[in-house]
Amino acid sequence: MKDINKLGGSNIMNAGVDLSDVGFRDSIVKRKNGIDNLVDRLKLELDNAPDGSLRITNRKSYVQYYWRKDAKDTNGAYIHKEDMDIAKALAQKEYNKKLLKCALKEQCIVNDYSSMLEEELLVKAYDDMHSLKKELVTPFYDDDITYKEKWKAESYEPMGFSDNTDYYSGDGVRVRSKSELIIANLLEQYGIPYKYEKPIVLDGLGQVRPDFVCLNIRTRREYVWEHFGMMDNAGYANKNISKMNVYQQNGYYLGKNMIATFETSAVPLSSRQLKGIIEEYLV
Repeated sequence: MKDINKLGGSNIMNAGVDLSDVGFRDSIVKRKNGIDNLVDRLKLELDNAPDGSLRITNRKSYVQYYWRKDAKDTNGAYIHKEDMDIAKALAQKEYNKKLLKCALKEQCIVNDYSSMLEEELLVKAYDDMHSLKKELVTPFYDDDITYKEKWKAESYEPMGFSDNTDYYSGDGVRVRSKSELIIANLLEQYGIPYKYEKPIVLDGLGQVRPDFVCLNIRTRREYVWEHFGMMDNAGYANKNISKMNVYQQNGYYLGKNMIATFETSAVPLSSRQLKGIIEEYLV
């Protein structure tokens, strides 16, 4: 009889399996869009291609090209040098047909896989179980709600407030400026989980507290969001440009896992700009 301790509830199972594959779904979507565009372009070019096919005879000292205008024409009409555009078009047509066949095959595979990802089959394996059996199971893969709640439940020591600022978001999160309040409220409106001033450690700088650490639930990617609100102050700007350089040295890059917004006294923060950023990276 197998040791029951080596079955369910092992350390491996409790550790879970990382199937989030940060950015993987985005890559699949980009590939799908690329294949769809390629198929459309190839079909259009084939619709405009000349009828028939190209036959080539390779002599020892020269090559001859023939235009077979229909399948019954086994030899074809000789293509003169001044008409080589016809030969090129026929060769391109043959290539496009071969490429379209491959693209259609991949299109079917990518579409099927995209549909499978959308159906969240790995999550359904747990969801479809009887509720009483679920209590006995440690799932390998968390659904989005569970993942979000676990992420939000990770605790950290908040930084205190020594001034008299009194900015509270709709969810009651206290922030330090009007601009941060705008960002926090928009994140909450979009349902984006975030942690305010969560400490992280950067080599070369030590512990820092970015304004927000946000979670894209769909991709399960974290983004550090820094807002620089006094960029018309030379000392402030120089200090934070150096800080951004340290972020990059630690693997934080704008658009990949970091967001940065800026304003000056003459160019205030734009809610429209913020919404665009949130929709691009966090939704």
